[in-house]
Amino acid sequence: MRRVLLVFLLLPFPPRLPDPEDPRAVVQRAAAAVKGDSVAGLRSRWASRLARDSSDRAAALGLATLARLTYDYAGAERLYRRLASGTGAPDRFAVYARLGLAQALEERGTMAEVDGLFAGALGEARALRDRAAEGEALLWLGYVRARSSSLETGVAHYDSALRVLPRDAPALRAAARCRRAQMLLLLGRGERDADLPAAAAFARRAGDPRARAPCVRALAFALEQRGRADSAAAIYQELADLQGRAHDRSGRAVTLAHRAAILRQELADYGGAREALLLSQADARASHNRYAAAVSQLYLGQLFLTLNDHRAAAGYLDEAVAAAEAVADSEVIMVSRSWRALVSLAAGDLRRARRESLETLEYFSRSGDLENQSEVVQTLANIAIRERDWTGAERALDSSEALLRRLGAGAWRVEQPFERGRLALYRGDPAQARRRFARHLEGLDSATHLKRYEARAYLADAYAQEGRLAAAERELTSAADDLDRWRAGLSARDLRVTAFQASAAAQNDRNASVARVLAALAAGGRAEAAFALAERRRARELIDRMLQNAALEHGELSWDGGLPRRVERVSAAEVIARLPEGTALLEYVTGALGAPTTVFVLARSSGGAALGAHVLPPADSLTGAIARFLALVARGAEVPAEARRLGEVLLDRPLGGLGPEVTRLVIVPDGALHRVPWDALRLRDGRYAVERYAIGVAPSAALVAALRRQADARARSPRRGLLAFGDPAFPDDGTSGSEAADPAVATIHSAFAAAGGLPRLRGSGREVREIARYAPDAELRLRESASEHHLKRTRLTGYRVLHFATHAVVDDRVSVRTALALAPGGGEDGFVTPGELARLRLAADLVVLSACRTAGGVVVDGEGVQGLTSPLLEAGARSVVATTWRVGDESTVRLVERFYAGLADGQPVAEALRAAKLAALRGGGAPMGWAAFTVVGDPLVTVPLARFARVPAAP
Repeated sequence: MRRVLLVFLLLPFPPRLPDPEDPRAVVQRAAAAVKGDSVAGLRSRWASRLARDSSDRAAALGLATLARLTYDYAGAERLYRRLASGTGAPDRFAVYARLGLAQALEERGTMAEVDGLFAGALGEARALRDRAAEGEALLWLGYVRARSSSLETGVAHYDSALRVLPRDAPALRAAARCRRAQMLLLLGRGERDADLPAAAAFARRAGDPRARAPCVRALAFALEQRGRADSAAAIYQELADLQGRAHDRSGRAVTLAHRAAILRQELADYGGAREALLLSQADARASHNRYAAAVSQLYLGQLFLTLNDHRAAAGYLDEAVAAAEAVADSEVIMVSRSWRALVSLAAGDLRRARRESLETLEYFSRSGDLENQSEVVQTLANIAIRERDWTGAERALDSSEALLRRLGAGAWRVEQPFERGRLALYRGDPAQARRRFARHLEGLDSATHLKRYEARAYLADAYAQEGRLAAAERELTSAADDLDRWRAGLSARDLRVTAFQASAAAQNDRNASVARVLAALAAGGRAEAAFALAERRRARELIDRMLQNAALEHGELSWDGGLPRRVERVSAAEVIARLPEGTALLEYVTGALGAPTTVFVLARSSGGAALGAHVLPPADSLTGAIARFLALVARGAEVPAEARRLGEVLLDRPLGGLGPEVTRLVIVPDGALHRVPWDALRLRDGRYAVERYAIGVAPSAALVAALRRQADARARSPRRGLLAFGDPAFPDDGTSGSEAADPAVATIHSAFAAAGGLPRLRGSGREVREIARYAPDAELRLRESASEHHLKRTRLTGYRVLHFATHAVVDDRVSVRTALALAPGGGEDGFVTPGELARLRLAADLVVLSACRTAGGVVVDGEGVQGLTSPLLEAGARSVVATTWRVGDESTVRLVERFYAGLADGQPVAEALRAAKLAALRGGGAPMGWAAFTVVGDPLVTVPLARFARVPAAP
């Protein structure tokens, strides 16, 4: 794990001093006032003294210290510099002024003068024989020079501080001992925590969180090293609470950041990590602690990389580098860049990944940080594998092994059978890979279920490369059995933790191995087994993503909708039996790193049921073409060449064996294929796909079968026709509400602002009035009544159709910047997030999201686009109609009205949507205006509506 040595503010807290005008006593009184919430009185007394006598140095030092501790850095700097200028003769007040000024500058990240100020304070303290000030200066110089030079330099300074610090400065002695122990931990030295318990006891007796902070940091580090992450997180929370009571927001910002790192990496509590980092950012802003701001950005980048949101991770890490450069913090810069290299590797930018890794390796080598060195060298091995530089990869693994030995890692970790197995697999030596993965499995604890599944997937890949398809099928099936059996017995909390751990594992190429095995099985005549395995993976990852969304928003899942809590096995025959005649289901499986794409074709026609499988080019080779095609279509350009090329690869071959009686397609995309506007692809005869087929999209084949099973039960349930929300009153139009102070809400608000804000949608009011004509008992909610409060407090299971004509934002870079916008009020902010949608209780046949880009979201291999559609299916909707790109207000009204007219004529959802699109096409409309709309879920559902009903009055 790549670590940052976190800074904590140090102040001297001796138990008692006889002279209240002694500079140490003045600093102590100021700190006690901040802690005890009595700043105003003390500041008033010192200000009065200074007004009476401008040469009152004790009052000036006290005011400067109060200003620093309450984050008035301009006032503190002015007073400190006046005191430090002095008369040229050694002066204890000047010494403490330099110490305070240097601390203020360091906390803000203005590092240019810091070393010189501490060094100057050290020299004057020695001349004055002030051993406490001398020790404090050495302590701070140790911290500063450990970051700018080496950890060994820091240890030497702490040793010197301990030699001079007097016995009546226990807090400073404890801080020095704690920092020394921390440095030795990072250096991998055997005596690393010999005096840590005693130092922690000193700090606890000092009774102040500022003195205790470095001890907590060292203790937490030691606990992490021993595998006691829960205890480490707990003592960080205890410290954060103490700092909060002491009004130390600067120190708490750093504490919360590091607690978040433990929650993310060791405990997989990603919701808790995100909450802690948002609070850390707020504290950093309030205290002007630019270092803490940089660290929280770094940890947010790590969080989103773990969640495989690579674009979000890149944004946060770039911001962390910029913030660290502004404060000249080389350590945070290099740790951020080492993680940025991982993002570049994930994105395929190998040149940048290598450059950043080599530059950071040089820094960590110079500082003697073995752990970060070993991590970076491992990244270089992965880069070499991607570059097919087998010699370079072998050399990097050898170097990593040497570093791990020096760090004292266990023999099993040092041998690296997993990494060397991957190298053997990719260099074309499956027999060697098989032996390495078998060795890796021998060393894995039987309780490490996710790691065992990952290793067995690689082992199956090795079997497949050897042509041993029966063994590959058996290995992958057995691995899936073991994994699903274990998951089925987990508690809700443990399953949520597992969901995040599974996501973190996907940073490597596990999905590529599975995709390669499935392609080999499909090509080798084992399509039924391959399909069943693909569905199990898809269902498992869909459940995991649902759990992650709920955890990130601190919500719970009800599991009352169409999505199962546990992975259910489904066969191709079961799915085909649920498909109406004339319908084909196309399920795609993709993988990274050049893994082939497999498409399974399940069809039911007059000729009977059939399962076919085709191996297509890797999705990697299509990503650029898909992105260009989508961008051009969304801008209204004619792109027949791109549409034809993608249509030939993705549709012509899979559909080639189907007869003319197949007129409906249910597509289960994967990876980059979620971005494809399927209706706008061109077929072999030159027609748009929409001219030949009614097309819908589904997260999985099993979900389609499950939703089809629900059809009969729902048909018998008594429900009203339609609940429609339109033309909501947004805060930006001046009618109600205001931007919330909650950082999470502010994040969503900024996402809407970046997308153009929340202007009024007058056309959406007309839209919902038009569609209300098709439901005699429709309920319309307009303006203030189109509210989040009403949505959450209405019994939604009584409606067949829910329609939202409003703004939405689906951020492909940051999944938490996704929401549907309704009117605020009644204690609600108006932003309905994916987690909140998932917690609704629906029994709707249809939900229509008539808004901009509601079908987008973060793509997760094997599982689907997680924006606003999947949470609605999770909540119980049977089908969802949404948009893939920005659509015009007026053109949307016409298409939606035609869609509802088709529903009223008894057409299934996909057929009615196709009819509306064909009408637009016949009217000369470009794909931009009609191909944006797609149906997700069960596209074959029929919604009982009627024509020409009266238009109800809106409240």
